[in-house]
Amino acid sequence: MRHPRERARASWIAVAALAAAFAAAPPARADAREVAARVLEQWTVAGARTSAVPARFMFDDETILVPIPPEADVDGDGCTQIAVIGARGLSFRARLSDAPMDPLLPPEPTARASSAAGVLELRRCERGRPAVRHIVVTAEAGRGAVDVVVGRSERPLPPLATLIPERTGGVLPPPPEAGTLPPLVAQDKRADAAEIRARREGADVRERARVRAADDGSGEEELELDAGCHRIEVFGRELSRERPGRRFRLDVDAELRDGDQLLARDRTEAPDARLETCLGATTRLSLVYAGAPPFSEVLVTRGTWRLPARLPPIWGPVARSKMARVMFLRHVAVPADDPVYLAQGATGATPLPLSVETGACYVAVVGVTRGHARQLQLRARVGARESTDERGAAEEAALTAFCVRAHESARLEVLARGTGVSWGLALFRVKSGVWEPGR
Repeated sequence: MRHPRERARASWIAVAALAAAFAAAPPARADAREVAARVLEQWTVAGARTSAVPARFMFDDETILVPIPPEADVDGDGCTQIAVIGARGLSFRARLSDAPMDPLLPPEPTARASSAAGVLELRRCERGRPAVRHIVVTAEAGRGAVDVVVGRSERPLPPLATLIPERTGGVLPPPPEAGTLPPLVAQDKRADAAEIRARREGADVRERARVRAADDGSGEEELELDAGCHRIEVFGRELSRERPGRRFRLDVDAELRDGDQLLARDRTEAPDARLETCLGATTRLSLVYAGAPPFSEVLVTRGTWRLPARLPPIWGPVARSKMARVMFLRHVAVPADDPVYLAQGATGATPLPLSVETGACYVAVVGVTRGHARQLQLRARVGARESTDERGAAEEAALTAFCVRAHESARLEVLARGTGVSWGLALFRVKSGVWEPGR
């Protein structure tokens, strides 16, 4: 066992190392390192055994496993507190590696957290639990490096809200009692309104399904969906109608899964959940929901749109469904004509010079045809202008649109990162201001 002076000396060396790295880091990175150094210093002063984990870089929607140094943890007794710190604009979530993985199950309260202003805190003070060996960190928006500071003590350490109030907003007083909530519109009427919206948008509305929630308000149903784009909505039912007002908010969450693959998720705070996805062939999926009152009736509605007929089938139904989904979620009109340009590529940055018409407007869509992309970005450069879609990693497809003025050239650029990734791209001309008949 290490002498207390040796532990204190090691902690101050870690503080000095963070401070030295801070001096040479760019502004956003320097701020994260300075915050991490302050947390490590303050936890050390509070009597904790502290350790700084080497910084890790995360890409969009990437999940990393961060090992906890053995010297910062011991089995059995005491508290382990972990601070994950990144740039202010970086959004991520983290959990202890042995915390429940199913997001629809009630998790250990302090074993999972989402970042606010680029920081989050995990804590475990349960005696007799196994030592914390790893944490799982997932990037939700943006990419950048994160620092991890670990503190171990017999009693809980000062929370981040008291150490870095500029990042956490300080210690906030409890919110005032909001009182009763207004009456919730009846379940069938909410479903009627959703089906009316879907029909106005051109959907083929299928027969509703009524299912029964379990004793914990959750449930799972098998759905067979045809090729096309689908909107599935789950409506919870309020059981306390005899009361003049509601004190607790009905919040239904849902997921749509194809085996282990997550296709859609809705975890917003609402009595209903909406899931949207596109499929290239008939598929059996699992609809998982939670948050309904125990043993209550849950209503499921379905609206279906056909796949855009002009999407190229050469890369197979899966790639076609990814392209259709990104167009569906971005509310892009179905192209009236075949694509004017097709291309395919693999991992890396691929520039694609284009032959375009003056006065014409175009929509470009790219989808992953093989592998899983850690990053997928589509950029259009037209003259001095640029339009970029950087949200492609989660949907494995990206979309951008642009118009061409006089004396302008155009170029597309696809950036894909991942192992064994290949992609296909289709370019559609959606409007021409020069060659249309009658002009």
